[in-house]
Amino acid sequence: MKFCESLQHIMMAVSWGGHESLVILNVQGIPVSDFDPSNPEHRWVRLYVGLEEADYLIKDLRIQAFP
Repeated sequence: MKFCESLQHIMMAVSWGGHESLVILNVQGIPVSDFDPSNPEHRWVRLYVGLEEADYLIKDLRIQAFP
């Protein structure tokens, strides 16, 4: 959640066929009580890549992954 919310240019939302890049947690639909931080799949994010310039998106991801 912290990673997704820290992105500057990639919004956290579900894709409805738009052209912008989006990110969503893999566990977005499960109850908080079912979240297991030791489960690698519960730490995945889904990234929808839109039509923005690649460098623009890479910079946003890199800053958040390697501050």
